[in-house]
Amino acid sequence: MLSFNIYTGWGLLVPSLLSLLYGFTRHHSKAVLGYTQKNTVWAWVREILPPLLLFTLWGMVNIPLPILYILVFFDKLSFLGRTKQSHMKTLFIIHVSYLTTIALHMILIGVCSLAAGITMNELLRQPCWRIITIGIVLTVNNLVALLLPRWRMLLTVFHTQSESEEIKPFLVFLWFCNFFLLMDSVLCIASIDWSLLPVFLIASTVLLEFYLIRFLRHLYILLHVRYLEEEHRGLVEKLEQRGRTEAELRYKSAVDALTGIFSRRYAMEQVEFLLQSKEPFSLVFIDLDHLKQINDREGHQAGDRYLVRFAHEFGARLRKTDVFARIGGDEFAVLLPGCEQETAETWMNEIRTRMEQECSPPLSFSFGITFAPKESADSVEEVFHRADKAMYRDKQMRIRS
Repeated sequence: MLSFNIYTGWGLLVPSLLSLLYGFTRHHSKAVLGYTQKNTVWAWVREILPPLLLFTLWGMVNIPLPILYILVFFDKLSFLGRTKQSHMKTLFIIHVSYLTTIALHMILIGVCSLAAGITMNELLRQPCWRIITIGIVLTVNNLVALLLPRWRMLLTVFHTQSESEEIKPFLVFLWFCNFFLLMDSVLCIASIDWSLLPVFLIASTVLLEFYLIRFLRHLYILLHVRYLEEEHRGLVEKLEQRGRTEAELRYKSAVDALTGIFSRRYAMEQVEFLLQSKEPFSLVFIDLDHLKQINDREGHQAGDRYLVRFAHEFGARLRKTDVFARIGGDEFAVLLPGCEQETAETWMNEIRTRMEQECSPPLSFSFGITFAPKESADSVEEVFHRADKAMYRDKQMRIRS
């Protein structure tokens, strides 16, 4: 039954002011949880007015506790129709916040009943106790809303697990818990003269809260494990991608883009490797004939085809262990590991003769060879320079002849 003993004292300032503050902090907590909040006057009124009227009225009039809880739940549930986000996520947040709020209030009622030495029914008839209990609950809610950004576990569960498959059975459990607390609230207003009733109410509510916290922690642990697995998978994918990228970059730096043979950089690295390894080798420096004339007469595309054809024909006549590279423009180099200079000269002359005779149109080139013995102290630049000079001597001899 409603109690029509209306209280209008200064004590009503406590629920009124705390309800005003609660409207602001609730707006803040929704923003932290990822909900888009409007900053219009009507939006603020809609946040502040329901708790202000409801809790101030309860301080004035002894509204039966189950009715108060139902009104609080519908006030929270009204937000469901105003948001465009997932209804499952919103329902989950509403149930958790409502359940913890109501559980705290009922525990306070039981504690105050034991402290005052009166039944809970008699306690709720007195405006001062109603104001004290609702004032403490509003204060705790305001603090929770302000400290919400620091609660990593709760936020993580709300932001992620609230839409997962694991949350569906938990929502059923939350509906049951809310109904259970609503039934328990009937005991608070019942005329039952049993001194242990507040203890029973406190114990059952604390037990319910304990299981709720345990389940939320379990969800967080599941989420954390899943996050670590996804992070590990992501790191592996990034490492694999980085490895592929590095391999592609190494390949691009080692291969000439036009001809598909090795690049100048790769040839110099291989020469340096053989010098450091004290391995003998011959280096052939090649200058392809007629490229400038083809470029001038037929265009650079024809010149590019000429270079590609030469690289293919020349490379087909080399050993698999030889390093054939384009140095730049119409200049090429061949690294012949373990090959003496005389052998290399004979071989290059043979290749040149065959390419001039077998290729149509004929392919010709000048070449110079330098030999690096086993204990050579030359640098890479010196080896290339000697081969380049030898190539120019060969070119001059061919022009004169």
